[in-house]
Amino acid sequence: MRPGGDQTADSIQLGADERGFTIRAVGHIRANNCFSLREELFPELESAPPELEFFMDLSGCTYMDSTFIGLLVAMDKRIGRHGGKRLRLMNPTPECTDSLHRLGLDRILVIEKSSGPFPLPVAMRSLSKTEKPGAEFILKTHEALMETSAEAKKKFSLVMELLAKKLRGE
Repeated sequence: MRPGGDQTADSIQLGADERGFTIRAVGHIRANNCFSLREELFPELESAPPELEFFMDLSGCTYMDSTFIGLLVAMDKRIGRHGGKRLRLMNPTPECTDSLHRLGLDRILVIEKSSGPFPLPVAMRSLSKTEKPGAEFILKTHEALMETSAEAKKKFSLVMELLAKKLRGE
């Protein structure tokens, strides 16, 4: 086990230290894992000092669904608006690298690979899973994802159409 947090399968952990916020994704990350991350981190962005950094440790992440990838894009945009910084994706696994590359996000997001493990804050806490994240959350993350490229727009347009219909009650 690496210091600074438990290695619970399929989890997102959040911690903070003098550098800023660190998020750690472990295992298969889907919409039900990442909803609470948005709920907890987005309000923090409103009041975070501009010098804080935002790190996403992907060294233990073996799968990212499109909702999580869309949330990464939305987080990066929001971080940039509130302090001019970027979300830094640290040490992604080959699976994560491949997922980001297939969507062209390796050209958009800040991805850093280092020779050693990313230093985690001492106190990392696991965020809770959500049984059923709402269609609105999934819609918003896919909207952010679709804004990144023509290939992403084409790939997720049907998902967006179905979610929009669900929200309208059709």
